[in-house]
Amino acid sequence: MLLFFVLFGIIAFRLFSIQILDSEKYQISARKQYESKIILYPSRGLIFDRNMNLLVSNSFNVSIAADPNMVTKPDEIAQHLASRLGQPKEFYLEKLSTPNTSFVYLERKIDAQKIQGLDTLKYDGLIILKEPTRVYNYNQLASQILGLTNNENDGLSGIEKTLNDQLSGTEGFMIMKRDGKGNLRPATEFPRKEPVKGNNVVLTIDINIQRIVEEELYRTAIEHKAVGVRSVVISVKTGEILAMSSYPTFDPSHIRPADTAGFRNAVITDQFEPGSTFKLITVAASLEERITNINSIIRTESESYGVTGSQLTNVNSPESISFQKAVEQSSNSGMIKIANVLGKEKFYKYSRDFGFGIPTGIELTGESSGTLKRPIDFLPQSLDYLAIGYQVSVTTLQMAAAYSCVANNGMYMKPYIVMKELNASGETESENKPIEIRQVVSPNTSKIISQLLTGVVQRGTGMEASLDGILVAGKTGTAQKLVDGSYSSSHHQSSFIGYFPADNPIILIAVVIDDPGSGVYYGGKISAPVFKRIATKILDYKSIDELYNPVITGRDQMKVDENLTSNEDEVFIPKLTYKTLQDAIKILNEKSFSYKVTDETGKEIKNNEGNEKMFVVLQNPSPNLKYPMNEKPEVALVVSGFENKNEEFTLPDITGLSLRNAINKLIASGFEIEINGSGAVISQYPPAGTSLFSGAKVVIYCDQNL
Repeated sequence: MLLFFVLFGIIAFRLFSIQILDSEKYQISARKQYESKIILYPSRGLIFDRNMNLLVSNSFNVSIAADPNMVTKPDEIAQHLASRLGQPKEFYLEKLSTPNTSFVYLERKIDAQKIQGLDTLKYDGLIILKEPTRVYNYNQLASQILGLTNNENDGLSGIEKTLNDQLSGTEGFMIMKRDGKGNLRPATEFPRKEPVKGNNVVLTIDINIQRIVEEELYRTAIEHKAVGVRSVVISVKTGEILAMSSYPTFDPSHIRPADTAGFRNAVITDQFEPGSTFKLITVAASLEERITNINSIIRTESESYGVTGSQLTNVNSPESISFQKAVEQSSNSGMIKIANVLGKEKFYKYSRDFGFGIPTGIELTGESSGTLKRPIDFLPQSLDYLAIGYQVSVTTLQMAAAYSCVANNGMYMKPYIVMKELNASGETESENKPIEIRQVVSPNTSKIISQLLTGVVQRGTGMEASLDGILVAGKTGTAQKLVDGSYSSSHHQSSFIGYFPADNPIILIAVVIDDPGSGVYYGGKISAPVFKRIATKILDYKSIDELYNPVITGRDQMKVDENLTSNEDEVFIPKLTYKTLQDAIKILNEKSFSYKVTDETGKEIKNNEGNEKMFVVLQNPSPNLKYPMNEKPEVALVVSGFENKNEEFTLPDITGLSLRNAINKLIASGFEIEINGSGAVISQYPPAGTSLFSGAKVVIYCDQNL
């Protein structure tokens, strides 16, 4: 009997403990069994260029997840997914058997069409999620500036990473309850927190100038077989970045393993010895310190310096040279003589004041500070090397900012690329203004430097950068690269930095070509022409006054409002004309469009074999038309193609033709075509008259303004 009362007491106390003392603990445990808190992701902020062209927007993909504890038919689910998505059945079985978790992803951000008809009600524990994804509306254009995001929609690089917190918004949540079969359903009796949209970002870049720059970098890399090419365009008076790019680049919408080299924004990450463009320091410092003036004569004592191996070597030159000619002809001996009169302390001071050895502070990740020796670390010949741009490392942006300082009356402006942030309603949250950092040299000194640099373009090493009717000030640079501890005579960095109009500068363009392999490597011969082509196209696009002070018109504001309030359940028809059929089909599949392909006679093409040799010449509906997501039309494509007959052809002259006529003319001979730009053809590579076999690549450059 005593034992009975003891056992009864233990049981009673245990029940009391569960029901009264530990009730909250067990209630929480029970709720976990049938309730789940689901994160509601906010819409990530949009990104615009300075003219409110929408660069980055949002869409949705589908993810498949499961609660392994609730799954009753793992084998059937795995087989079903494997048949639709291409992964082996074992891949899904392993995930479905993940221990100690109530949530596991089976697939992330896949096309909704791939799982159309998949019935979650049929499979206990299976969860279908709609997840946001980024849409880069201009593909590879400005990709190194914009960056990209990961599966969680967090920024990995570029503006996406720098301003991740502002773009991300604030997550919300909702409570889900399990029904009798274990499926999660919204619990309306519990509180729900709505997500807050991320801020929208307006950049200083002009996407049309960015396009001009990227097309020219690509052309230059191909023509000169360069390892890389980089360029930046700056508004001199404000420090705004109008365009910035390096080649190779990448397309954030279609990442490939081979694209890794293009992820790096080499304009701000890659350091190099600049060579003669660094002579700006000697010129500016000597003028400001009144060691020289525009009429000075420099005694060179029959010495001219060049770099051989790891040494400065002397060659014969005139015993004296004018300061003006020393700048125009990029005299090494003249600059070394002046630098030694200036002294290492002052040389270092001006180098630092012009922004070398310190990052610019641009709103992008991965910026290098470069390297600049302190005077205490100078070796016996360090000042000689520094005077001609060696034993110092710089970035392209640092060089551009230094020359912009001269162009801006000696005032160093902080380079910046973020113009402002807008909230979801389009109201300005924050706005960046031009920032004056320091007065490096006087306006009078800057004026003299501009006169000297104008002479470089008119009479000196930079003549191939000249523009019709507009004065250009600029400087060439050609530096041997350090290879295995010695300066190589076959590896170079070739550059040109210039601004215009020289008498009232507005725009600066820097061009750096890394290791050209075409046999031509002088900056004045290969970088200066690139500057000229970019500048000419910019001036065709905008007048001088429009380049750095755009006004948002009423029509533009309507476009802003439309973009800010766009329905993410709508879809735009992509532009497919003049793409290969292979690329067009890939885009349509990614966006879940159905399509029909015919040739120009109306014959339907059902076999996709050889579609990399066909180009889309017509499409219906037209690009950029908007449709509800659930009412996507079938896209009709008309293509033109060729058969590779391995015959030799003479490349025709296609300049002046419309893009469509040019394509038809080239594909008739079986050439592979690389298209840059749109509109009429303005140039081609290789040139007309070249003998090529069918299948050879022809690069054509177009301008829609012609």
